[in-house]
Amino acid sequence: MNGRAAESLGEVEQAVNAEVGFKLFTILAFRDQGRQMERIYSSHPVEYPVGGRKDVGRDVAADWLEACLVKQQPFFGPTAADVERVFKDAELISSLGCGSIINAPVLRAGTTVAALNVLDAEGAYTAQDVDKVLDIARRFTSAIVEAAGE
Repeated sequence: MNGRAAESLGEVEQAVNAEVGFKLFTILAFRDQGRQMERIYSSHPVEYPVGGRKDVGRDVAADWLEACLVKQQPFFGPTAADVERVFKDAELISSLGCGSIINAPVLRAGTTVAALNVLDAEGAYTAQDVDKVLDIARRFTSAIVEAAGE
């Protein structure tokens, strides 16, 4: 990723922080026709390093994949139980004080190319926050797509 792309993703982080807040923020790009996700940005690079990958069939629940990748809709998990049910790394997520998540797909030409992952304490987010994160994903689509190499 070039310096400008990294800077642009930093602007995405700033927008998310200003508009909804977070304890953890990452951006995952879908790879291999949606079979893998690669982290292209992280607010916590030690715990969640850029370049880290997740196997969608093994590391996330099927309903999350259906919502974000297939139906191109956001996923909202307001409770720690939601996070635990959906993500294999829920223990690490919990250790960072996170128990609520918003995932917003980033679309290009009708294809889901990435997802914004916004996490905070259990109960921190509302349906209005989901709409805000979706709006941020739309506003920064070009920068995210460029950084994802799509």
